[in-house]
Amino acid sequence: MLGARVEHFYIAILEGLHQLLTTKYDGKMAESQERYDYAGCAEQIELSLSEERFKPYLLKAGHDKTYAFNLYLYNARLAKAFLFPLHILEVTLRNRINDIFQTRFGEGWHTEHQFLSKLNQESTASLTKAIARSPKNTTPDIVSTLTFDFWSNLFRDDYDRDFWQSSMVDLLPHVAKTRKEFQHNIKNINRFRNRIAHHEPIHKLNISVQHTEIIDTIGWLCTDTKDWVRHHSTVNSILRTSPSARGEDKPHFSERADNDFALIPVDTNLSTLPSKRFFICHDESKDPVSIIEKQHLYTFLTSKVEKDNESLLVSLSDYCLSDVIAHNSIKNNFIECSAEESLYKARKTFKVKGINYIIVRKPDEFLGVITKAHRQY
Repeated sequence: MLGARVEHFYIAILEGLHQLLTTKYDGKMAESQERYDYAGCAEQIELSLSEERFKPYLLKAGHDKTYAFNLYLYNARLAKAFLFPLHILEVTLRNRINDIFQTRFGEGWHTEHQFLSKLNQESTASLTKAIARSPKNTTPDIVSTLTFDFWSNLFRDDYDRDFWQSSMVDLLPHVAKTRKEFQHNIKNINRFRNRIAHHEPIHKLNISVQHTEIIDTIGWLCTDTKDWVRHHSTVNSILRTSPSARGEDKPHFSERADNDFALIPVDTNLSTLPSKRFFICHDESKDPVSIIEKQHLYTFLTSKVEKDNESLLVSLSDYCLSDVIAHNSIKNNFIECSAEESLYKARKTFKVKGINYIIVRKPDEFLGVITKAHRQY
């Protein structure tokens, strides 16, 4: 009779395991893609990009072409991510300036002599070009046709007295900035915007600082818009995908590994298990043989429970991890991967039958576990 040698009341443990098993795990993987095979096509892609354009990436990558292509793709992802905050900044700025000019010069300010007489030759040429390109020739259409260069150039010294001595507070209601301070800020952002527009490298710049400057500038114009853009901007997420020096795209396995694990012998008694999410079970040679989670313990123990007067009782000291492994048929249910390998490999790895875990490790150290369940690759 199993109850005659009971050492633990199992029901409390069973309920605890069930709670752990059914608790939603919030960790999510970044969406990924299959790695691209450059065999046989690298030279043609390089020719399409041009030797001159690809050269900076190749030098940065130490002439490792795969790494250079990864840098190029990373740069493209950054440029794409910046389009949204730059777009909102430009639209917000030009609409605010349009409001100020309509108040001061009239609804059709772009045709008023009082306004036109204050423009220098460069600004006049930009405005004339926009009017010629405008299909409707209305003020909203002219505003949307004018370039960011036109708007940013309005903060030059030439226009300090005529436009901004009494209007900076209307332009920037949420911060005290002089025209000169704002000009410096907008000039830097416009230079950065033009680098993106001409497909130039930006990955070597201080991207976090640049992103913050754009977000803050939007906030000077409108705090609500700043919060909205900051919430939806993907720049910080893209920063975490920069490729490593060995050519593997980020994020790496080490960045997603769950370190809530114990490295433990397969003959460890169930009554002495530590409180961990994962057990990396190893043999006498210290080689891993299986990954065990709470649900495996739950499945094993429920199979051993015997009802006796509506009590659930079991002796945990009668069993060890090897029994759990055998019962669940989960020997070799993992693959070991290097900490610096790309997380993009996870999708293909988990397509292998019977593989539900990745053990992430350095040559002399286990870093953590990545599980197939509840995650997207």
